[in-house]
Amino acid sequence: MTGSRLLVGLASVFVGVAALMLVVASAYRTPVPLAIALPFGVTGYLLWYQGTGRLAARIRERARRPDGRTHTRTRTGPRERTRANRRRPPRQPPTGPTRREAYRTLGLDPGAERSEIRRAYREKVKTTHPDSGGDEAAFKEVTSAYERLSE
Repeated sequence: MTGSRLLVGLASVFVGVAALMLVVASAYRTPVPLAIALPFGVTGYLLWYQGTGRLAARIRERARRPDGRTHTRTRTGPRERTRANRRRPPRQPPTGPTRREAYRTLGLDPGAERSEIRRAYREKVKTTHPDSGGDEAAFKEVTSAYERLSE
């Protein structure tokens, strides 16, 4: 809604209410209208910022920058976290069988080609799949062996 007359009009109403509350606060010398005027003023400003299209322009400007920062917010120093120096979570050890165990499970020699691995997997699945009357644990073992070898 960039350049919206409705939003700019609503913003002027909110700012007008805030100004009226400031006048009431100064006339009666009480802080209560000031507490009421603050949210109206902030809301009026935000509506104006959106209604004039400045918010959308700022978002587009930030999207064009590769790091997402504006030129006024530059930080340098040891605490700056960039993509290069972020800590990565420790690599989890692989689960499942080793490559040697996987070859043994599929009945293949180490160094078998992908097509041989796929063929052996399909043959083993036909006999171990639970829907074909096979054992679920054996099927999971064959599947994890195939996943290890196709990494």
